[in-house]
Amino acid sequence: MAYDHETICLAVGMLLGMFYYHKTGWACGGIITPGVIAMYINDPLKVSVSLAAGVVTWVLLDLLVRLTNIYGRQRLAAAMLIALALRYPLASVWGETSLWLGWVVPGLIGADIQRQGFMPTLAAVISVSIVTVMSVYLFQLVLL
Repeated sequence: MAYDHETICLAVGMLLGMFYYHKTGWACGGIITPGVIAMYINDPLKVSVSLAAGVVTWVLLDLLVRLTNIYGRQRLAAAMLIALALRYPLASVWGETSLWLGWVVPGLIGADIQRQGFMPTLAAVISVSIVTVMSVYLFQLVLL
């Protein structure tokens, strides 16, 4: 059975993200974020722009939460809408990105930063993404 790179990245990233959350209590910027970042690790500019968009999403979301007192699903939906609104201006400057890296990941990262803080979220995203890349590489080296 053949496995494609994207499926392996997402599966390994989800497993490692769940393990990290279980051990630390810190979320990795969304269940799919480490896997998506691992898929695009060969394009550091796009990954950096996605992380920066997540930070901008957080700043705008935090302001919106303070003004409107939204929480739960509405807060997550607001984060995703903010990230979607940021996608097009960023794409005009740095070029098109995938739907996942250009919209979904920044929204999830922004929501997690707003909920649990900047350093815990960025530390989780970066560390779990790096371990995901290394694990996928080993998986493909040994099993494929």
